[in-house]
Amino acid sequence: MRQLGWLASACVLFAAVVAVDGWPALRELDSSREWRAIDAAPNGASLEGLQVAVETQVAAIAAQRPERAAVLIRLSMEVTPAAREAWKDCRVSLHDTAGKVWMPLTSANSDGAIKALSPDRKSFGPCRLYSTDERENKETILADQLFLLPADSLQTLRLHVSGVGTRPRALSFAIAPAVRQLP
Repeated sequence: MRQLGWLASACVLFAAVVAVDGWPALRELDSSREWRAIDAAPNGASLEGLQVAVETQVAAIAAQRPERAAVLIRLSMEVTPAAREAWKDCRVSLHDTAGKVWMPLTSANSDGAIKALSPDRKSFGPCRLYSTDERENKETILADQLFLLPADSLQTLRLHVSGVGTRPRALSFAIAPAVRQLP
């Protein structure tokens, strides 16, 4: 009977140590995931003072690799100092209905692909919320994100935009990119 008491005490102590040690890790996991996506219209939505709109959405499929699509998403964001402080960063991802997630490409070659796919042949860089002018109270920032994903998933995409200060909430835009066939 005495051994059963020691075993029960050890189990209670083990559970307490796991709870105390594991709680910060669980909170960090919860804050880095986008559990609560808020539906947003492509023409714009606001979260924590940041106004975000999808300006361009284009997919390109090359004849050599018809199973793959390069998707360009251009965001327009109206940023205020309060929104910059609340968001802290900007994370963009594509999601499909099956739960697959794609993050943007960040290689040296992605800048050239963005310029080739964008209507104005410019690349505004990835989604960043740092200020370009310290004196300005409100500014509009453009951001280009390039994704590589299976061509058959283009019909069921949602774009999530979130920041450290907004997670687990994120803006979720329905995306239906115009498809261009490349030779």
